[in-house]
Amino acid sequence: LAGVAGIEELTFSGSGRVFDYDSTGSDGVYKVALNWQTIPSVRLRSTLGTSYRSPALFELFLGDQTAFAGQLGIDPCINYGLEATNENIIRNCAAEGIPPDYDAGTASSATIISGGGADILVPETSDALTFGVVLTPEFLPLSLAVDYFEIEVKDQISQLGAGAIVFGCYGADSFPNAFCDLIDRGTAASEFAIDTVQNSYVNINTQESRGIDASLRYDQDFDFGRLVVNSNFTWTLEDTFQAFDPEADAGFDTTDFNGTIGDPTVVGNAQASFTRGDWTYSWFSDFVGTTSNTVLGDPIGTAFGAPVQRINGTEAIWYHDASVRWEGEKTTILAGVQNLFDEEPPFISGGVPGAARRGNVPLSGTQYDLRGRTFFVRLTQEF
Repeated sequence: LAGVAGIEELTFSGSGRVFDYDSTGSDGVYKVALNWQTIPSVRLRSTLGTSYRSPALFELFLGDQTAFAGQLGIDPCINYGLEATNENIIRNCAAEGIPPDYDAGTASSATIISGGGADILVPETSDALTFGVVLTPEFLPLSLAVDYFEIEVKDQISQLGAGAIVFGCYGADSFPNAFCDLIDRGTAASEFAIDTVQNSYVNINTQESRGIDASLRYDQDFDFGRLVVNSNFTWTLEDTFQAFDPEADAGFDTTDFNGTIGDPTVVGNAQASFTRGDWTYSWFSDFVGTTSNTVLGDPIGTAFGAPVQRINGTEAIWYHDASVRWEGEKTTILAGVQNLFDEEPPFISGGVPGAARRGNVPLSGTQYDLRGRTFFVRLTQEF
């Protein structure tokens, strides 16, 4: 629809699909979208849709497999009276009846069992909603888009991971919980050793994410060159993860992990590039917002018998990169530096609930640069 009062252009689209699987039965999905150009400088847009994924043959019928993990590498209850700094681990291992000085002795490795979920797995489905506005003022070479998104995934097919299962059991506020049901203790060599961890394919109950995306673009040609600036930021409002049925105790005080380590509330990036002739000069910036694992458990602990306050979160950080590119008829040379100001990754204390470390760096904080300042040169030659 176009050329009527209040409507520069209005487009509606819709699609649907129905299907039938021998393994999981029949169902259907749909998607509808609306794009409304109210005036030349303002456009509104929205989408609503669903998705469906039947379990893959591999996920259904993978034969049982076993792997082995050393007791020292998987069991947080070993020597917890002397080495553990997480109060939940200390309390929960004691509740299991494990002595504070338990050292695993000659216990054999824990057996990690994984396999398919035939007769257990159900299809993975999702619902997604987005709506937003795009502004393109006629008097500026500028465009701004702001979109709200809401995505819910139900019964996601995945493996939880042996390490996550064990920590979910002993590192949680509530004990025992549903993670503990996947662990068996007690072997011929040691009555306290971890015997098996069940890590087969399962359906994760629900995951839901809500937030706002914003993107800004400036594109201008000048007599002396072309300047392009792009910026994209995401503000997450909610990021819930419910591994088990809501009535099952997953051990944590909350299912909303938004703002925790590895899941910052705000992230973004920006790029500015100037092109003149064969040369392009670029500057890149990446932003990672603050995080904290306080909501996952009590961060207070002890060290050498004295109470301490652990560093259980990270501050916001900016990374900056720069590059220069020369592009000839058949040859392109790109050179630059990443992490220009040599920003170090943030440090956290040991025993922070829900956070594993490599040294003092949080392993789940994958947004952080672990290498420091690095230089690169790339040559491309066409023949």
